[in-house]
Amino acid sequence: MSIFGGPKRLGLALGSGSARGLAHIGVIKALEQAGLRPDVVTGTSMGAVVGAMYAAGKTPEELEAIATSYDIKSLLALADVALQRGAVMAGEKVEAFLAEHLPERFEDLKLPFGCASTDLTTGHGVKHTAGDLRRAVRASLSIPVIFAPVTGDGHVLVDGFLTDPIPVALARQLGAEVVVAVDVCGSGTVTADDGQQDSGLVRDLISVLRGEPRQRRRGTSGLEVLSASVEIMERHVAQNALRSADVVLSPDVHGYPGYDFVSAADIIAAGERAGRAAVKAIARKARRQAAG
Repeated sequence: MSIFGGPKRLGLALGSGSARGLAHIGVIKALEQAGLRPDVVTGTSMGAVVGAMYAAGKTPEELEAIATSYDIKSLLALADVALQRGAVMAGEKVEAFLAEHLPERFEDLKLPFGCASTDLTTGHGVKHTAGDLRRAVRASLSIPVIFAPVTGDGHVLVDGFLTDPIPVALARQLGAEVVVAVDVCGSGTVTADDGQQDSGLVRDLISVLRGEPRQRRRGTSGLEVLSASVEIMERHVAQNALRSADVVLSPDVHGYPGYDFVSAADIIAAGERAGRAAVKAIARKARRQAAG
């Protein structure tokens, strides 16, 4: 604990959001540039991936290089179709990616780190803070139907966005006295398209795969309605965590589709802008002197 009047332990709670979660890299970059290095990091889904890699010792610049190195071909190479397992992807290639960039266990990290998943056998959230790091992160990012769940020991673990999309309480559990929550939830909206239900998601996905300019909008096809509905639920679940945070950052990425990883550079830049704008507030709450 900090002494009276001294600096406080700073925690960073990185929210779920698929591709939008790459904004976390920019936030971390801005905080480090201001001399506000977190003492504790937690994350859910993409927040778990970024947070774990940062806690393992990767710099913001290294994280940015990894995120921006993927083109359409390399992104598609991560997809291992596994419809027979009740999901679009088995997740084995993602597991290989995690093994490339993360140590085996939480205890090997350089910073205290925790991530959240959801156990479908109980309907409750799970907080991961020790043991098998890669398995925990893999569980945290396992979007239902998209990735096969992580199973074993009587558990069926899926994405933590269902129960703890922005793990603020977990950051406090790990010793943070001041917690910065980073909200990268989707907008949860669609655009009325007068019955043109082939617009929006399908057209946008095709544009992404072709590398074409596109508008960030969604129509009212079944998949688009489902996506927006999930985002509304995610945002609703996140409200308690956001209210309990000391500082909330909300980078301007809410309109990006969750699959838009080819916009990594723009998403990271949005996170950096949000981080810079919050530096003074964070420094004041954490009783620290910001650089610059």
